[in-house]
Amino acid sequence: MCEICGYNNHTAYDCKRCGLWNTSPELCATQVEDQSFFFIEECIGPRLAREKENIGVISILEGQATAKQIEQQFMTIASSSSWKWNSRQVGENRFIMRFPTAKMVWDWSQFKGLAMMSVDAYMKVEQWSPKMGAKGVLEQSWFRVKDILADQRSIRMVLYFHRRLDR
Repeated sequence: MCEICGYNNHTAYDCKRCGLWNTSPELCATQVEDQSFFFIEECIGPRLAREKENIGVISILEGQATAKQIEQQFMTIASSSSWKWNSRQVGENRFIMRFPTAKMVWDWSQFKGLAMMSVDAYMKVEQWSPKMGAKGVLEQSWFRVKDILADQRSIRMVLYFHRRLDR
């Protein structure tokens, strides 16, 4: 019997009938007693997905360059009259910049390396992808829930206490 919805045709792990009270991440696995792993699905809207197509990742292959120098390079080459070039550093010798169109990102990504005019450096433009590397440090959270009566121990009760701890 499912501990979440009460039906006998599946387990709590496979339950798809979660009520509105259950806005917690989906339980993935429990490896050790009292320790569970949850999955948080990334929900990207269609508008945001289209905007990400226009983002290019610029890697400095040789030399050093700043975000302002990269912006200046694109202002000189691709014109600044209709587009405000704006780059941001996301790692060592790595920058992201929004391009006017996804095709322009693709066109620039066809070059193996581009020499910069204002500084002694070579850069490479690639289309942004979620696989481009870590965006930050993964945060772990462990909760130990105590004093639940033996006959009340269930995933539903753990989720209930988890939601109360969030407030």
